Amino acid sequence: MKTTGIICEYNPIHNGHLRQIEYAKEHGADVIVCVMSGNFTQRGEFAIADKYTRAKAAIKAGADVIFELPFPFCSSSAEFFASAGVRIADKLSIVDYLAFGSESGDISLLSDVAEIMSSEEYILQLESLTTDKKYQSLGYPELCEAAVNTLYGTKLNNFFTPNNILAIEYLKALKKEKSRILPYTVKRESAIHDGDINENSHIQSASAIRAKISEADFSALDYTPNIAKETFLNASKEGKMPSDMSKLDTAIISSLRLNSPRNTVDIHDAAGGLYNRLCTQSTKVTSISSLMSETETKKYTKARIRRAILNTYFGVTSSDVRMLPVYTQVLAMDTVGMSLLKRIKKATDFPVITKPSSFKDYTADVIRQATLSHKADSIFGLTLKSPYQGDYPLTFTPYVKK
Repeated sequence: MKTTGIICEYNPIHNGHLRQIEYAKEHGADVIVCVMSGNFTQRGEFAIADKYTRAKAAIKAGADVIFELPFPFCSSSAEFFASAGVRIADKLSIVDYLAFGSESGDISLLSDVAEIMSSEEYILQLESLTTDKKYQSLGYPELCEAAVNTLYGTKLNNFFTPNNILAIEYLKALKKEKSRILPYTVKRESAIHDGDINENSHIQSASAIRAKISEADFSALDYTPNIAKETFLNASKEGKMPSDMSKLDTAIISSLRLNSPRNTVDIHDAAGGLYNRLCTQSTKVTSISSLMSETETKKYTKARIRRAILNTYFGVTSSDVRMLPVYTQVLAMDTVGMSLLKRIKKATDFPVITKPSSFKDYTADVIRQATLSHKADSIFGLTLKSPYQGDYPLTFTPYVKK
């Protein structure tokens, strides 16, 4: 039995994601195991729907079991997002393959670049360019491209696109874990600009779908798998989607105003003066969106600012993220997934939590990580039209498709 893993956000799951699941099955996958982001995303955003709704939709669309990539790992940069996802997939001890999308679609080229970017020479070159005034206006993708081309004489142009970068980080993480999992990539069929719906394509970006849903235009759900569409519509009717981060404007701005600029601060993604800039700008604004506008520079992208805001609010340190996950939690499954859990329990001692409140039965590291994730989830609940109580993350039952 071949088990294929997919590290994902499914925010929300759409037809492109469905095509990836179908591709894996067409190429021999008997079981689809997903490691899915919790209530927060890699861009530092609140997911459009809670993790339970998104996991249920994914199971209906063809996945067999959904494990959680918990906060703060789910809202970290590509390096830590990929490393955390791979860590969980590897520790499950039953995943044979890892499938991921990329703009390149060339696993050989991606592997070669990943090997280059894992070298000490590349790391030193990247650090050198980062401090060079000539390169200060470049974003991270452009810096990566410059470092690779300068050091190795390659001619990669516009290669470091979002999904290629993530693919490279998956490959680096697999090597670092010394994992037996074999990787392969699925070429993305189309590239849709964020916020745009192209009615001539049955595949739209998650960003475009989210933008429409946030405007209460649920026709965008036509680009999600038909079998999952009902799940999202019901969630909307029940006030479980879309989330609205602006409901936390006062809480987050006031939290930053209560803090003061410091010479040193250990908040993940807020180094290099960003923490102080957030504290200072918070006195001039009254909303998160305006805080981001006032804080954004060539050095500080919106994604990094959002992550820094979340990490400052929840007190996430660099050591919290670098430790990587020491547990995961089951969000949803079908009958195949249920039988797979039995195999996992025999194959590994890695904590796989099926009853959220039982996290206190594990080690101090699990308790610390799960407590932070549960607190973040309880705050996420306040962004919904029908907010859930703070202890809801400890009381839910994983969805089971019979």
